[in-house]
Amino acid sequence: MADLSLSSVPAASASFREALGAPFRSGALFHGKVRIALLLLVPILLLTVFAPLLPIQKPLETNLRAMMELPSIQHPFGTDKMGRDILSRTLAGVQISMLVGASVAAIALVSGMVLGTLAGFYGGKVDRVIMTIVDIFLAFPSLLLAIGLVSVMGTGLIPVILAISLADVPRFIRLQRSQVLSLRSRAFIDAARTVDASQFWLMSRHIVPNTLAPMLVAASIAAANAILIEASLSFLGLGIMPPSPSLGNIVRDGQMYLEQAWWISTLPGVVILLITIGLHFLSDGVRELLDPRARR
Repeated sequence: MADLSLSSVPAASASFREALGAPFRSGALFHGKVRIALLLLVPILLLTVFAPLLPIQKPLETNLRAMMELPSIQHPFGTDKMGRDILSRTLAGVQISMLVGASVAAIALVSGMVLGTLAGFYGGKVDRVIMTIVDIFLAFPSLLLAIGLVSVMGTGLIPVILAISLADVPRFIRLQRSQVLSLRSRAFIDAARTVDASQFWLMSRHIVPNTLAPMLVAASIAAANAILIEASLSFLGLGIMPPSPSLGNIVRDGQMYLEQAWWISTLPGVVILLITIGLHFLSDGVRELLDPRARR
């Protein structure tokens, strides 16, 4: 008689690990949309990381003799009304934007996977309670919900991250729940149940690994959206407050001088555009890399 034990049931995560490693083995990681994303994001990230070593002014340093100067070799992005270097302020704003995007994506990914797995796996009252709260949050657009939450919690980096995360978590919960519902009736789950696998074992070894790929794609999209929402909040005066530089408040500072000094708002806005386009290309590339059918 065959040995019926947990070790005899193949872990569904094995196939996922094989699919995840295939792009690295074949070199497909650096082709297609991922290559475009890296071409857009890597230069910005490198400039941001090595900004302290660049021969430019500090983000908060003023020079009243160089007010509203056009882009030049000394000031590649020009200066603002207080003689501050726009490039250094933009790179400082990118640091904040990337921190917000990564933090929101991580919080939403972990929270969404935990709560979505519980709702989809157990069903019943657990599912009803979680999804009722999710539906309440989903009744409001993300930006409006973030504005309301920031108004309650206050301005600053931490409140902004928490507000955007709370606005994004419901979407991750719904996505994870839908995947769990489709997986819990699969044959390999039934096979694991026949050998008395615990519920934690089923969720951690068979369900969660098979939902990770689309959740990673959603996380990269959430990071891009978080950067846009943070910039919008800062533009409205509800996010990162001056004198701390943020892409949103830099664009806001230059809106009154668009005719005389177009570079103050335009060039940081272009950086926001490049980052969000790069992250969206990255999400599409990750989806294609982790989907064997799309790779073929």
